[in-house]
Amino acid sequence: MRWFTKLKTPATADPLDHPLFYWTARDHFTVRHLLDGGILNLGRTGSAKTSSSMKQLGRAVVGYRNSGGLICAAKPMEDLALWRSIFAEQGRSDDLLVFSPEANLRCNFLDCIRKQGGDSRDITSFLMTIGETLRSVDKHSGSANSEFFRMQEEVMIQFAVDAVRLARGRVTAPDLQKFITDAAQTPAQINDPQWRKGFHVDCLRAAHAAAKSELEEADFPFLMDYWLGLYPKMDGRMRSGIETGVLGTLHVFNSGVVRKLVSSETNVSPEDMEQRRFVFSDTPAAKMGDSGKLIGAGWKLLTQRHVLRKKAPAGAPINVIWCDEAQQLVNSFDSDYLAQCRSHLGCMVCISQSLHSFYAAMPGETGKHKAQALLSNFGHRIFHAAGDIETAEWPSKLIGRKLETFISGSMQPCRDIFDLAMGFTDFTGSFSMHYEPVLQPHVFINGLRTGGPGNRFIADAIVIRSGEPFSTGENWLRVAFSQR
Repeated sequence: MRWFTKLKTPATADPLDHPLFYWTARDHFTVRHLLDGGILNLGRTGSAKTSSSMKQLGRAVVGYRNSGGLICAAKPMEDLALWRSIFAEQGRSDDLLVFSPEANLRCNFLDCIRKQGGDSRDITSFLMTIGETLRSVDKHSGSANSEFFRMQEEVMIQFAVDAVRLARGRVTAPDLQKFITDAAQTPAQINDPQWRKGFHVDCLRAAHAAAKSELEEADFPFLMDYWLGLYPKMDGRMRSGIETGVLGTLHVFNSGVVRKLVSSETNVSPEDMEQRRFVFSDTPAAKMGDSGKLIGAGWKLLTQRHVLRKKAPAGAPINVIWCDEAQQLVNSFDSDYLAQCRSHLGCMVCISQSLHSFYAAMPGETGKHKAQALLSNFGHRIFHAAGDIETAEWPSKLIGRKLETFISGSMQPCRDIFDLAMGFTDFTGSFSMHYEPVLQPHVFINGLRTGGPGNRFIADAIVIRSGEPFSTGENWLRVAFSQR
């Protein structure tokens, strides 16, 4: 049995080779390992993954003072108390910025993208990706019909963003919703004097008069053709279907506490993470529903975009995105982020129950493949006790098979009493060789302790690493974590 240990070690020349902890006396986990795709942690409810391995990893990450990032809460009250205690233990209480309805921190997501240097397409992509998270349970997602409406929603959002950005100098969700809902529904309405006094026309006039770049000048006629030509002439049912998707996302942005937190001012942003601070998004879906999912997913995507845009010289702080109940915030950009974030000193730590949690979050014909593309990018995977056979078979297959020898034999009945007395028997022996899993799936279902008093507060796990063997020569290691 290998025990998770944390040892004092001498400083290394390269900060990325700094050990965060040791799996065993000869197997260390460094900052470089963390940045190599991050960590995926799977285990059924009650497997003690959060209270054991993830608590220890959290201590190690916060204990590394050249770190900042994002933590997305999953459990109301419980997660905040846990992380406050971790930051206090490491003497970094001031580095934890709590973003919640009860706090005074605000971040206008859309305007923050603009300030990061994002254009209209970037803002559109952000809204579309957030829409994926909100509609993750849509069983028709991924169908040809759904793909058509998704493309049309993207066109509508981009032309709305272009108009509002040129007219107002900034982009907010309330302005986008007001601009779209005030658009002309028929060609005849365009000549209505009353309609011409509305917000939609005011924005178009201001956008027309605004100073534009060469590219914006070339694109502007298409914007006008869409809102004054194509859109009013569109079939009513099709236009309604497109609006439903777009306004469904904007409605969450503009409703209640979400409007207050992410559609007003900005006094905290991913830039604060560069000062070695962590933003704690205390808006769990268990407490706030879709509003909490939007805020958590928005912070995650905003942080991912920030990391990929920044230059990361030697010695710059690492950025860790920590997502418990990760399936609630997953989207199609996550796999792209994991494939690129290493060179930008970024990584993700994702915690969930099973493979099916991710499959359900990415429905449709390609959903399973998208989930597998995401899960394959993690450099380290920690498996606690599994709750289903498919999740148990996955790590068994990742570890691989080895050649086993099986011996068998048979004995013929004795022919007479003399043979029996003399011990003469007709025994036939045979052997066969074939490949068997190194660890059978049942080990992941009923072979790992799950903490608690009955197990002396010890939780077992199997760690699998890609590309680099442990000191045993294998790509896996059995470890034990204390909950204390």
